[in-house]
Parts: sequence; C-alpha cells; structure tokens
Amino acid sequence: MTRLALAACAAAWLCAAAVGSASAATPPDAVAASAAAPALPPQSAPRAGLRPARPPWGSSNLGAAQRLLENAPRAGLRPARPPWGSSNLGAAQRLLENELAAPTLPRMGLLRALLEQAPSLAEARALQGAAGAQGDALRAGPQEFTAQAQVQQRRVDEPPDNGNYAEWQLLLSRPLRLPSQSRADAKAADAVQQAARSAADVARRELLGQVLQAWFDTQLAQAETRLAQAQAQALDAQTQAVRKRLARGDASQLELDQMQAEQARADAALLLARGRLDSQRAALQARWPLLAADPELHGDPASGASLRPPSLDDARLRQRVLEHSATLAQARSALLQAQARAEQASAQRTPQPTVGAYVGSDRGGRERIIGLQFQMPFGGPAREAQERAALAERDAAQWRVQDTRTRVLEQAERLRLQASSQADAARSLGEAARAQAQAATRMLRAWQLGEAGVAQWLLARRNALDVETQALQARFEAARSAALLRLHAGLLSVAQPPAGTGPAPAGSAPAR
Repeated sequence: MTRLALAACAAAWLCAAAVGSASAATPPDAVAASAAAPALPPQSAPRAGLRPARPPWGSSNLGAAQRLLENAPRAGLRPARPPWGSSNLGAAQRLLENELAAPTLPRMGLLRALLEQAPSLAEARALQGAAGAQGDALRAGPQEFTAQAQVQQRRVDEPPDNGNYAEWQLLLSRPLRLPSQSRADAKAADAVQQAARSAADVARRELLGQVLQAWFDTQLAQAETRLAQAQAQALDAQTQAVRKRLARGDASQLELDQMQAEQARADAALLLARGRLDSQRAALQARWPLLAADPELHGDPASGASLRPPSLDDARLRQRVLEHSATLAQARSALLQAQARAEQASAQRTPQPTVGAYVGSDRGGRERIIGLQFQMPFGGPAREAQERAALAERDAAQWRVQDTRTRVLEQAERLRLQASSQADAARSLGEAARAQAQAATRMLRAWQLGEAGVAQWLLARRNALDVETQALQARFEAARSAALLRLHAGLLSVAQPPAGTGPAPAGSAPAR
C-alpha cells in the first residue's frame, strides 16, 4: 500500500468514527429539529474540527497524512515505513556512527625479529666489529720490531792476513712510541668504536622510522578501503531499492540515474582504494617479509598509549630528545674522532726515535762486534701543516655538533606540535563525522518521506564520507607523529638497542 492510499484510508476511517459517535450522542428530538431547520451553508474543514489533507510530497510539512500516520498507532494501526531502503545507511552508516579505525603499532616480537634480520643493521654490526678491530690496532700502535741480517765475504790479498773471510751482522730495532702519542692513539681508538656504535644506532632508528611510516600508511589504506567498501555496498542496496520502486511506479527514472551515477563513483573509489592498499601491502611485505605474519595489520592492541603525545613537559621532553638522539650522538662521535686526530697530529710533531742493537762477526770470527743503534728524524713543515689541518677539522666538527643539536630540537618541537594539533584535529573531525552521519541519516529519512530529493541525500552522504576520510587521515597522522616523537625521545621500548650493544669500556675488544 502506498503512502497516499494509507493516508486516504486513515482519513476515511477517522471521519466514519467521528460521524458514528456524533449520531449516537444526538437525541431523536434534536435529530428532528435539525431536519426541520433550514439548510446552512457547509462549514469549512477547519471549523468542523478537521484539517484538509495536504499531499505528503514536496512540502516542508507532512500535512494531514503525516499526522494521521503518527496518530495511527492510537487507533490500532502501525504506520508503514517506505518499502525502499532504510532509515539507516546500513553498513556504511554504522561505520560512520561507530568509532574510527584505530592505528596500532606492530607487535614487539615481530619488530625485534625484523631488526635482527635487517640487512642494514647486519651491515652496521659488521662495521661495528671492524671498528673494534681498528681500535685494537690503534691501541697496539704501528711500532714493530725490525730484524736485519747482513752476510758478506772479505778477501785480503796483502800478507800476513791474506785470504778469504766470512763476515756477518744481525740488527734488531724498534721505533719508540712516546707517552703523548700512546694517549692520543687510545683516544682515537675509543672514538672510532663510539662512532661505529652511533652509526649502528642511527641505522636502527632510521629503519624503525621507515617501518612505522610504511606500517601506518598501509593501515590507513586498509581503513579507507573498508570505508569505501561499506559505502559501495550501501549505495548498491539503495540503487536496487530505487530500481524496484521504479518498476512499481513509485520512483522516477531521474532518481535511478542519479543513484547509478553515484554507485559508479563509489565503485571507482573502491577500486582506487583497493589498488592503494594492495600496493602498500605488497611494498611492506616485500621490504620486511616478517610483517607478513600479520597480514590483516592488527598489530598490538595494547599499543594505544604509545601512539599518544608524551605527557612530559617541554623542558623534560627536550632533555630526553637530546640524551637519546642517535643523530646528535653520531655528530658527537665525529667530534671525538676529530679531537683525537688533532691530538695525534700534535703528538706526532715530536718525531719517534728508533733504537736497536746489533751483533756481528768479522775476519772469519777473529773479531766479534756488538753495538747499539739510535735514529731520530727531524720534523719538517709537513708535520706542522698536518696539525693545523687536524685542528681545523676539530673546529668544523664542533660547529657541526651545534648545528645538529639545533636541527634535532627543531625536529622534536615540530613533531610535538604536530602530534598535539593532529590529535586535537582528529577528535574534532571524529565529532564532525558523527554529526555529519546523523545529518545524512535524517536526509535519507526525508528523502524516503518525500520531503527532500535524492540529490540532497547523495550530497549529505558524500559530505559524511569526506569528513570520515579526513578524520581517519588525521588520526593516523597524529599516531605517526606521536610514534616518531617517542622514537626520538627513547620512549619506545623497541627503540633502545638490545643489552650488550651499548658503549663498551675503553680498551675492550669486541667479542669474537
């Protein structure tokens, strides 16, 4: 039964009830009096207590039909809902009204296994071992013993010592390393090993940043694909309902054309979203195959607290960033190396002496020779130039540390402000998405009751989808900024190097 037929039946039923009650309450003499009375002009419907029924379509008020539908349950009738669609958007509407998809961190077990097998970190560990060996060589020094042997044949023609004599000589010598040079070499060894550890920490942080960036991008693509799929399914259901209404004559061809166009647009958006998701997921699993163990990207459900901005005050947060910044630690390690090289150049301005001892045999053993040897080079302008160059490199490294410190603080402040503003924006957009979803629901109901056109509902639905997408993007951007800020501040447990890879004591050699 259509709305118009239902409204007409309800109006007729109410009129019959009113006439019947009036006839039962009127006495016979009153009936006779009324029959004898002259005929009066008919009263208008409002004066008689009734309202003229207005068409239920194309009006800002539903009119009599809507009021009759609202009062019908009192008379034992139930107002019939429109036979097409629903007062809810279905799966898409529930997705809009529920909470947004929440980002998560990958499971810590997967991240640690990924870090253990990452080629870049394996390279950094190999270089760290090489730096340990270089440090051992610097501590030992290049000074080594040198052995020389000399054999000769002497012939004497003059008597009385004429004849042939075998002669030989052995020499053992070694350069001496001065105490200042030994101290400078030890500092250089420590600086080389510290630089290798800093480089490994930088590689670890960079890898984690890349993993988190790709993880959040893939999670966002997955959430957008699910949203687009729900919207496409809802539009498909509405299009089918309008097609059935058109077959019964309750809808126009224009409404069906508009619905089909919107459905085609939603299907295209779904295809694009699936393409982005497939691309992101393939790149994620190709670069880090271990993450294929979580194909649905569920991550760690308990990681929500790690995706909020740190609750530290600004001064404490800056201090933690300076203490745990791998980039700043690498710049400081480079400064230590430059300082050690400057000390080495200064110590090498004093030449290293070489001492030795030798023994020999002369005239076929008739003469025995034993002696000491001492050599001392004279330093020239080249040693002084090398010292000046090393001191200039040290000054450059000091300025580089200051510049790196400024950039690290700038990056941390930018991430802090971004994480805070994006979190606020995500909350506001979440509220806007819920409000826009409710508006789309009301507009759908208005279209079903004939008070709005299908174009108005499609526009409201499209606005709700746009706000929902913006809210999703803001939420994931806020999570990404908060995670990177915690990574730089050392507030993520996986950001810390495993036990046993921290700075080694001076003079220690790597485990073999």
